[in-house]
Formats: sequence, C-alpha cells, structure tokens
Amino acid sequence: MKKLLIASLLLLAPGLRAQQPASAPSQSAPDIPFDVQDVIKMPADLYLGEVAGLALNSKRHIFVYTRTGPDDGGTILEPRSARIFEFNPDGTFVKEIGKSLYSKGWAHAVRVDKDDNIWLVDNGTDEVVKLGPDYKVKLILGRRNEAVGERVRRAGMNPSQPIPPPRPGYFYEPTDIAFDPQGNIFISDGYRNSSVHKFDKDGNIIELVGSERGSGPGQFSTPHGIAVDSQGTVYVADRSNGRIQVLDNDLNYKREIRFLPSVPSAYVPPIPDFGKREGTYNALWPNTLCITPGPTQYIYTNSMIPGQVQKFTLDGKLVGQFGTAGRKLGQFGWIHALACVSENEIWTGELLNWRVQKFVLHPERMTKSTSER
Repeated sequence: MKKLLIASLLLLAPGLRAQQPASAPSQSAPDIPFDVQDVIKMPADLYLGEVAGLALNSKRHIFVYTRTGPDDGGTILEPRSARIFEFNPDGTFVKEIGKSLYSKGWAHAVRVDKDDNIWLVDNGTDEVVKLGPDYKVKLILGRRNEAVGERVRRAGMNPSQPIPPPRPGYFYEPTDIAFDPQGNIFISDGYRNSSVHKFDKDGNIIELVGSERGSGPGQFSTPHGIAVDSQGTVYVADRSNGRIQVLDNDLNYKREIRFLPSVPSAYVPPIPDFGKREGTYNALWPNTLCITPGPTQYIYTNSMIPGQVQKFTLDGKLVGQFGTAGRKLGQFGWIHALACVSENEIWTGELLNWRVQKFVLHPERMTKSTSER
C-alpha cells in the first residue's frame, strides 16, 4: 500500500506551476499571519510515524492515527503500519487505543463525531470502525480481505486483472469519513475505487455514487477527503481531478470548486526531483479538507505541492492561505490531515515531518495591502 501511495506523489520543480485542469481559475491568496505550536509530547521510546489522521474531541483531547511500526507483530502479508494515540489538550500522552484492533493495517484518517465517537479509516484493511468514547467497538463498515499467504491474490493486484466495479458498502482503499447533522455517514473510497458511499447512522447503505474513475459530474479520481457542512451539503476532495466536488445530501452533483496553486520561483522540493515526469508536475490539490463549525463556515484544504493551506468560503471564494514547504516550525512536509477546530484554529498532521502542529490564525493582523492584493 505504501508503495502505491508514494508512487502517486508528484513533486514540483522550482519556478513551475502545478499542473491542474485548464479551467481552474487563477486566484491570488493573501497570507494569513499565525502563531504555531508543535504540541505533541511522546513518551520515551515511543514515536510518531507518518501522521495520516488527526482529530480533536469535545474535551480537546487529541487523536493521532499514525503509520508507526507495530510492537505486536503484523498482518500475514505486510507489517502493520497503523496505531492510534490519544493525548491531553496540552499534548501530553494519555494512551494507545485499540492495540490489537483487527481493522488497523495502513492508517489513513481519524475523525471524531459530535458524540465523541472515534472513527478510524484504514485503507490497508478496507475497513472503517467506530469506537465509542469508552473505546469499545460500536460499528464496523467494510470487510478486511487479507490473503492467506500468497495463494490468494486480491483483485487488482495482478496487472492483467482489472479492478472490479465498486460495490455498495464494500471499500477498496477508503480515505476519509464525514457526518451530517442527522448522523448519516459519508465515506470517500478512495485509491482503487473512485466512489462515495452514504450510510445511515446505523450503518445501513443508502447510496453509492461513482461507478468508475472519471472527471465528469458525479465521477471521481482519487477522492482523498470528504466533509459535510451544517446544511448537509457534501464536499469531496477529488484530488486527481484538481477540484472540490460539491454534492447534495443525496450525493447528486451540484457544482465544483477549482484552484490553481502557484509555486514561488525559489521553491525547493523537500525531495528534489522526486516524481518528475518530463517536466510535468502535480500539486495534489485538494489533498484533504475540513469545514469549520459555527454560523459562518469555511473550508480549509491544502496543496501537497508547494505545501500550503488555503481557506475558502463554502461557495468557493479564496479567502487566504498560510504556510510553506519545509521542515521548520510553521512549515509543512506533505500535510495529510487537517482538523478545523474553529475558524482560526487549525491543526495539521504531516507525512514527511512526522508531527502535529497547532495553528492559531490572526486575520486581524493582515495589512490592507496584503488582504486586497
């Protein structure tokens, strides 16, 4: 799984624009000033790996779904690379959750719903599991298809064997999860499938859209993130199509948001020339997204290349952005997780830098010339 993910990451060379569809509008993005903290405090001899998922509950406890190697063995074919850790609001370690949980294989996302249930999305096992605030398993979606040795090969693993069509309620490398005010569940699915599933609060499948990989309305190509606003409208980070696809609550296409990330002339890729293909590069925008709570909601999303977080209104107007690629505090090494705690409190999780950062934004510090440029 990891090789598939890394192979899909295409970085930009200095001075070039990200390759996106020609219809993507060119929007200027004012910089939003911020304060930043590296919050997480790990115990001795326990480490974060790639931070794939990140969420906070109502008590501001922090949950990190990370690709940290196992200390209890692994799967039949591959080492396990998924552990979920809980931290206090100040970042001090609380505990590891679900150490022997069967669904953990290759961490991709963690989200916490309004009732403080913890949802793990694992694209290594094709399962989504709901844990209650008491850490007990409450709901299981999907099914793990682990081969017994090499005698049984998953569909799609052999080049000559096509990927089967999506099946309702059955995932093939799912990526993210979101909830509407009624408790309905929406899952983006994902790397092999190009679909979005809708379940009711009890886990019964209601709808599946996206029958095959494509770029038309209601089609997806690597739906890598998903969020729902307070009205029940669904927003899908349709990554390989370079758009946020907006759907109604029944998963009918409404519209889309496009953006063309620009690359500063002095930009230096964190891994020079990695993924270069005859001078063509991909920003991997939008990589993931979250929507702020409150009466006026905003979308936060990110470009993997050059590595910034953008703030949009729900109707697609770019408000601002923050951050840049790098390894220092306040910089990013491939953001994979975003948590929208409030309009001006955003948390990020990174793959390359193995860390969580807390950003407090200060739009009031923006100068008039900056905010209007």
